[in-house]
Amino acid sequence: MHSPGRSFSVRARTSLRDLWDLSNQEIMVRTRHRHLVTTSLVALGLVILGALSRCLISPLLGSTRTLFLLLLPGVLVGAVTGGLFPGLAAATLASVVGSLLLTHDGAPQIENWVETILFATLCVLITCGGEWLLRARKRTTAMAQRILERETHLRSILDAVPDAIIILDEQGIVQSFSHAAEMLLRRKATETIGENIAAIVPELATPPAVDRQRLAAIARRGDETTIPVDLSIGHLTSGGHSFVIAFLRDLTEREEADRRVRQLQAEVMHISRLSAMGEMAATLAHELNQPLTAITNFLNGGRRLLQAETGQNKRVQEAMDKAAAQALRAGQIIRSLRDFVSRGEGEPGLQSLTELVEEVAALALVGIAERGIDVSFRLDSRVDKVIADKIQIQQVLLNLIRNAVDSMEDCEERHLIVAVEAFESMARISVTDTGSGVSPEIMHRLFEPFSTTKDHGMGVGLSICRTIVEAHGGRIWVQQKPGGGTSFLFTIPCALIEEFSE
Repeated sequence: MHSPGRSFSVRARTSLRDLWDLSNQEIMVRTRHRHLVTTSLVALGLVILGALSRCLISPLLGSTRTLFLLLLPGVLVGAVTGGLFPGLAAATLASVVGSLLLTHDGAPQIENWVETILFATLCVLITCGGEWLLRARKRTTAMAQRILERETHLRSILDAVPDAIIILDEQGIVQSFSHAAEMLLRRKATETIGENIAAIVPELATPPAVDRQRLAAIARRGDETTIPVDLSIGHLTSGGHSFVIAFLRDLTEREEADRRVRQLQAEVMHISRLSAMGEMAATLAHELNQPLTAITNFLNGGRRLLQAETGQNKRVQEAMDKAAAQALRAGQIIRSLRDFVSRGEGEPGLQSLTELVEEVAALALVGIAERGIDVSFRLDSRVDKVIADKIQIQQVLLNLIRNAVDSMEDCEERHLIVAVEAFESMARISVTDTGSGVSPEIMHRLFEPFSTTKDHGMGVGLSICRTIVEAHGGRIWVQQKPGGGTSFLFTIPCALIEEFSE
């Protein structure tokens, strides 16, 4: 609810604004009237001056033929400067004065009327012509004002656009440089207009013949630094000439945001790997305990043989060899674990799928024998070489294999198949189990964050898998097996493009 004081203030401001508008209108009307009166008085004064001049020079000329010629300047001035009203006023006075002077000179009445009518007709034509010229001049002035206002309005719009706008001619010469372009490229428009665009945006040195959107380009600033920009190009025609209009958007903040997102994704993947290793800690401890126990037994047996001095050097050597093999086995487990939990921020490179699957299987299938799971591998050597980040793809495989092992926990038939085959000119990796499968309720959102079928799962594993696979240019999906079980499949690009048959 508005207060009375506020309402009064609003009414007062409205009244003052109306009074101001009315005052402006009155000023314009008064100025117009003053101009008409002034012009009329000047025109009438010139007519009277012409008549006086006629009276002064008539004794010298002795003829009345110059009478109306001396009266015309007043009519011309009135018509050209004031339009219809001052011109007609001057024409009327000139016709009356001229007729009176002719009568005073004793001219015949018929001649007097004929000359007066002709002069009046000429004055009317001159007045109409003056009115037309005045209106044409006003229209031209109004048009020029509208063009100026439109140009100012357009310039304001261009300056308000956040993207930098540069207009070029057919030779690549800068014709227009917006305020946003000045801020982005740190160049003044007055200094840039007339320069070749190749010195600022090399990609525009030879602009495409058709409109293009979202091109990656590098722009050179006035301080000699460069920035990445998103470039869009359009064409326009004005006055029979073709122009190129370029829109530039700074990508510095976007690239920094993308870099930060990639960094955060790498951190999440790293934490996910650490979490997976934490879940496997007990199994890994058991798996490491076996070779360490064997090493201890072999070394103790060798020590007893040496103490007995029975000459069984061959058996001592066999015990040492077996201890060394078990030490290598333990070292391999530790090395695989260390590589897997590393940050894995390397660039994608040429990888062998066979070696990659074997390495991750050694880690993912730790303790698998105790669970009674039959594991088989079907690796197609034709698609062995791929372009991938080794640690990230191993993370995907480990996640899928561990999920498959967990899904068969309460099943009688336990078979796990890891396969690599050709699929649509890519390598397709599949992990198939004979577990309980995935419920239809969660199937459509299985790869979304925080979606899980486990009682104590976080629901980020498969989401991370999808992010990794799509970042490699592939895709990941799930299929239910008709006889029970589930297949998780994903694709990654092959190192060599060949014709593969499915």
